[in-house]
Amino acid sequence: MKKVLVIILATIFMTVSAAAQTSDEVATNATQQAGDQTPADRTLRTEDRLRRRWWVSMSLASVFDTNITHDERQVGSFGLVPSFGFHFRDNAERPSFEADYEVALHRYTNTDEFDRLSHNLTAVYRRQLAKRFYSKTTTEMSLKGSSEDRDINNNYILEQQLQYRLPFNTRVAGFAAYRLKRYPLVEQDSNAIDSYVGAKVEQRLSGERRVELTYRYDHNRAWDPRNNYIRRTYTLEFETPLSLRRRDSLGAEFRYSPRDYQNRTTRVNGVRVPRHDDRWVFDVTYTRLLRQDLSMVVFYQYEKRNSNDIDKRFTSNVFGLTFTFDKWDW
Repeated sequence: MKKVLVIILATIFMTVSAAAQTSDEVATNATQQAGDQTPADRTLRTEDRLRRRWWVSMSLASVFDTNITHDERQVGSFGLVPSFGFHFRDNAERPSFEADYEVALHRYTNTDEFDRLSHNLTAVYRRQLAKRFYSKTTTEMSLKGSSEDRDINNNYILEQQLQYRLPFNTRVAGFAAYRLKRYPLVEQDSNAIDSYVGAKVEQRLSGERRVELTYRYDHNRAWDPRNNYIRRTYTLEFETPLSLRRRDSLGAEFRYSPRDYQNRTTRVNGVRVPRHDDRWVFDVTYTRLLRQDLSMVVFYQYEKRNSNDIDKRFTSNVFGLTFTFDKWDW
């Protein structure tokens, strides 16, 4: 654990140093190109660029989940999640380095299993390696966050992505990540190394629309071998603006994830067979920019899991509304 934290912190430090150098180069080029502006115009432009490099955000999310525990109890719950975040970009228009920190308080009715204070720190460094070849390095530390499996745990992730930009606004990328998952003491047998690799294709269409197809393969290696599994995830995303002024947008995502347990069995027709799960997730998100510093998000998610272990089957519907305020000027 200590070695992983050292690696992640070292990566963040190196990317900050590289990003600072890149930012200076960008600023120098911008200054050279602004020779035809008056001193007052250049001053205002510089101040505006610096002001938009960092900001704080405040959000309030309200959600209703028809089955928050994802089991046969079918516990419906209403939740409120206020959060506060700090954000930094080394360049307001085309950042090469980004850092985001968010702390959130989670409170739900009918259960205290998911009540917590969560923290998330993410750093991203982008670099152009060749004319159409780009690199993206991401480090993330999530404490008491919620994973894609709705588990409350700590995640430590180091991901490297390489992207190639083809003609006609097509982008292909491959990625690989080393991920550590750590659970509370009562669930420490679930502690695992869950590394993954994958690829994706993104097609950008006219009118700022885009379609993305992603495949990911991950192998969960837990302390308890019964929690070892192999999962394949297929994701299709679509996003489009809904108005000419680009003040609102609609996004949809479909995800299918079959999972095969390597050392866990269940009884089917009197015979012990390896456990197999199939999970389908479909969500729709509507985003509306109410003001320059205030946005609203309405979302719905449908989730279903089938399994040859009948006790692990469930269906869930989640409805949510989020308001986010970004504070730029100080």
